[in-house]
Amino acid sequence: MRNLAMRPSSALKKTRECSLSLLTCVMMGALVCSCSDRIHVIPDEAVPKPKPNVRISVNTIEQIPFGGTKSSVQDVCTKLTYALFTGVSDGGTKEMQVTQKLGVDSVFGTIQLNLSVGRHYLAVIGEKGGEGTPSVALNDPTKDLPYTVRFKSENKSGPKVVDTFHYFAEIEVLPGENDYDIDLSRSVAMFRLKLTNPVPSQVTKLRFDFNNGSNSLDLISGKGCVKMSKGDYVDITADPGKTEFEVYTFPYLDKDKMKMTVTAYDKYNNNLAELALDNVPLTVNRISQYTGDLFKDGCKEYAQGGFPIQINDEWDGIDPGTF
Repeated sequence: MRNLAMRPSSALKKTRECSLSLLTCVMMGALVCSCSDRIHVIPDEAVPKPKPNVRISVNTIEQIPFGGTKSSVQDVCTKLTYALFTGVSDGGTKEMQVTQKLGVDSVFGTIQLNLSVGRHYLAVIGEKGGEGTPSVALNDPTKDLPYTVRFKSENKSGPKVVDTFHYFAEIEVLPGENDYDIDLSRSVAMFRLKLTNPVPSQVTKLRFDFNNGSNSLDLISGKGCVKMSKGDYVDITADPGKTEFEVYTFPYLDKDKMKMTVTAYDKYNNNLAELALDNVPLTVNRISQYTGDLFKDGCKEYAQGGFPIQINDEWDGIDPGTF
């Protein structure tokens, strides 16, 4: 007697095939999900950045004869501005401008950069004081003054130019590490006013106007390149007992003399006293010091008064009428 094996029906066979296919899909899906758990998105900040290949260090400040020979940059400057240019032969492009402040940047006087191999132009501006940030600009290279630094105080009544030093040169970046140690040289002339008598109490500010001065520096020649049209103000109220005042300027082109006018104002901007000096020496890294009494003739007097307004509220009469 033959044992007959039971054959699955065609419907049952199809059901099993479908079950196997579904199981396969589930297993594949589980595998994909399992793999997806191991996929991590790397944020941009985690991507390694190129290692700096250039280190620029400001070693000393040349300040003869303002007071001493050479000093460290930390002893003289409170702010350093670095600017780099490339492609000068093709019109020029400013690659970067970075400012460091003493007491804020722990590596004041040293900067590390990643630069392409080749030639670059490096400008470094050092300032003692100053509220604004100098703008280092690359002008049309075909002009006489292709590289200039413009100084503008954020305080409109404050000095535009402070004690300033600069360095400018072409550097060549080679493959590997590059170290540049540079020295800054003073770029300004100083005018110092020493008063032999105290400043009167009604004086709130002094204004120094001088021709042949500039608040823009040509980096190649180291001379002023834009003639100043306005003077610098010095606030007296912060230190009423002060009798010595200093202002700075970049000598304009080849000028070695200037006319200096000092004017004293009160809080109403009244002119109280004025001093005009001709043929004042104007030389980079030298001080022109003038001593005397600005107020020997006293201060001009201005009466402070009002204009009273009176009103007549009486009527002249009545014009009668009826209705």
